[in-house]
Amino acid sequence: MPEDIRTARLTRGYRRWLLAYPRAYRRERGPEILATLLDAADPGRSRPAAREAALLLRHGLGRRVAEFGRRAFVIAAFAAVLGGLGGIALGSWLAWRDVDPMAPDKATAIGLAPTVLPVPFDDRADQYGRHTFWNPYSKNSLFGGTGVRAGRTSVTGMMPPHARVEQVAADVTRQMRAHGWQDVHTTGPQSGFAEVTGTRSGYLAAVQITQAESNPSALNFDLMWAEPPGHVRDTVLGGLAGALLGALLGLYTSKRMRRYGPGRQRMYSGLCVTTLLLLAPAGLGNIPTSTGSLLANTHRNGHGPSVYWGGFVFLGAEPLALLSLIPILAVVVCCVWPRRAPVHTPTTA
Repeated sequence: MPEDIRTARLTRGYRRWLLAYPRAYRRERGPEILATLLDAADPGRSRPAAREAALLLRHGLGRRVAEFGRRAFVIAAFAAVLGGLGGIALGSWLAWRDVDPMAPDKATAIGLAPTVLPVPFDDRADQYGRHTFWNPYSKNSLFGGTGVRAGRTSVTGMMPPHARVEQVAADVTRQMRAHGWQDVHTTGPQSGFAEVTGTRSGYLAAVQITQAESNPSALNFDLMWAEPPGHVRDTVLGGLAGALLGALLGLYTSKRMRRYGPGRQRMYSGLCVTTLLLLAPAGLGNIPTSTGSLLANTHRNGHGPSVYWGGFVFLGAEPLALLSLIPILAVVVCCVWPRRAPVHTPTTA
């Protein structure tokens, strides 16, 4: 390979790694750094060495960090956390948006009961929560509950006399698998309780089998909407996108505000604090609801679908989260609003 082609390739490689430095620094010191690197390069080299690339990346990013300042990274960290929690909620909500907002009707539950229960059952059904999700226990969200319950339609089966919980759970499992229910799992049995769950055609079935000496034995079939396909994917992508956008917004706005005077910087700080206060209830409430969803505990007494946006209904936090868009928009406007040109007063001799 001719020497001039090698030098051109090496120069292009160094220029790419120099992009790690801030633009102003590259404009001022870039030619000098590039000339030094080319002079020190080994003869015949056509691409930067790995050690040189690592040093350029480390020094360039370090220069960028020093240019932003400590306050910018504090703001970016808070913005990333709030953006991530908000993105989780948005991704989960988008995944659920096409699901019927009302719980499965009673006729559907009665029609599916023979495919689940291997025993006779009542020909009536009870609904717990007309809506797919409702929030009667939000005040307990931070004390072990999720704050969101899954709307369900319940059918009561007749517990066979003298039947053991293990035997009934095995019969329910065989019945569900024989009728096309998928992902059939049994939890327990322990302490006289077992639960069998499965999905089919967008529905989630949960059968609770209870046997106790002091109380009558019970066999309940609950029908809910199953978790939408891609729900976890959309939730994770939403959280990552929200955290990234929040961090970038925090870094960008904080850096831009350094160009302005103390008055506008104080306004910026106030808007950031206001945004934090408005989003904090929803963000903090989303932690226990997301945890409860990961544990499939969206219903206190049994299995339920995953819900990652539930924190935004915690004690009416959703209106506050919507109001936070106002200070966020104000922050952006403050950053792009042109600075007032200095007024020069003519001097008289």
